[in-house]
Amino acid sequence: MRKRISGIAVSMLMLIAAISMASMAGLAKPDLLNKSMTGRSIDGPIDGAEWTIMVYLDGDNNLQQDALKDLAEMEVVGSVGGVNVIVMMDTYDAIEGTHWYFIEAGSDHVNVEEGINACECEAIAGVCPGELNMGDPATLTYFLETAVAYAPADHYMLDLWDHGGGWWGVCYDDNSFLPSGSKDRLTMNEVATAVEAADVHLDIIGYDACFMGMVEIAYENRNIADYMVASITTVPGFGWDYTGLLNSIQALDEKTAEAVSIATVDAYITSYEICAGNGIAGYPYVSASAFDLSKVTDLVINGIDPLAAALLDLADDYFLRGAIESSESQTPQLQFAGEQFPFVDIGWYVTLMADKIPDLAALCDETFALLDEVVIHVRSVTSVSGGVLDTYGISIYFTCSWDKLYENYLTSDLDLVDDTLWDEFLFEFSMVYVE
Repeated sequence: MRKRISGIAVSMLMLIAAISMASMAGLAKPDLLNKSMTGRSIDGPIDGAEWTIMVYLDGDNNLQQDALKDLAEMEVVGSVGGVNVIVMMDTYDAIEGTHWYFIEAGSDHVNVEEGINACECEAIAGVCPGELNMGDPATLTYFLETAVAYAPADHYMLDLWDHGGGWWGVCYDDNSFLPSGSKDRLTMNEVATAVEAADVHLDIIGYDACFMGMVEIAYENRNIADYMVASITTVPGFGWDYTGLLNSIQALDEKTAEAVSIATVDAYITSYEICAGNGIAGYPYVSASAFDLSKVTDLVINGIDPLAAALLDLADDYFLRGAIESSESQTPQLQFAGEQFPFVDIGWYVTLMADKIPDLAALCDETFALLDEVVIHVRSVTSVSGGVLDTYGISIYFTCSWDKLYENYLTSDLDLVDDTLWDEFLFEFSMVYVE
């Protein structure tokens, strides 16, 4: 029941196919729901709400049963205490089309056994929108514009729920395909442009998806949100605990964006930190971080870029290459099903390099200090002996192997690629001996 892994380039897409099949094993597909109860009588959004939490629930793939479970978790608490919760959900074949739900306490929108889909599409959007492509940025813009118009508030949180593949993308739609034949997804550039097109400034952007806690993603999100919540590693199929999350937000004395971001991290980790700290259902690797996006430009421009420039000069240094490679190999392994992903915990990486290459120590220490300003809160599931995953909470694309180096990183429209020498260092270092 592993969740939210996606591929990077062709080889990674092959891995995803295997993962998807594994995830599907033992999960019976529900029958198509053929009874719809649109226009359900609801009280409507809270007047003068402090927050509206907007969940872009993309279950149009092998995660549809998890999507239905998470919707049910939200319904336990619902929209109370000045916090609206609004959802647009797409499934693979459990429900025909894409639907809107305003989450009230104790509501029960979907009953698979009885074939009921009690959506609020008419009240929220005027009409059920039909089958939407959740990997299309126009769909995300429509979602934000409609949600904000229906449930205005002082503060907004966007939750992108689905598979995640780090900088490669999020929100894969298995019923929508690109001309290349691959499943459509939201790239990081598309997420940013979609939010900007909706003319909504987010207090928080959250990713209930794997591997999204990256420098590249935080930097891409810096102009659309104040804070970001994401995981440096994989997210189990259960995803966030939405009952615990909404209860945690309600318990806050002051619902500032920083406090809600931290509460989101804590509620997620708490839900897995059971059984003497070994993790629910055997998932001991769970981790999440909250990021202050106002600090990420300083990290990238005054930390990552100068570091990349220094490393670029050492790319073909016979004696120092070993130190650079061993620093990468000694960081926590970010992997799924034995496959190590080409992401490195940048905090651990610069810490190790500072010890191994004294001439880089000052630069590595400065980069770490800037990173520490960005990552305001990080937690992992712990055991009696301490943290199971020892992480500083933020990663960056890095590999020492040319066969895991993907040219589409250069054409990804990522601001970090455009604004730094990190990609130049990656390609020079990984391919220095390749003719």
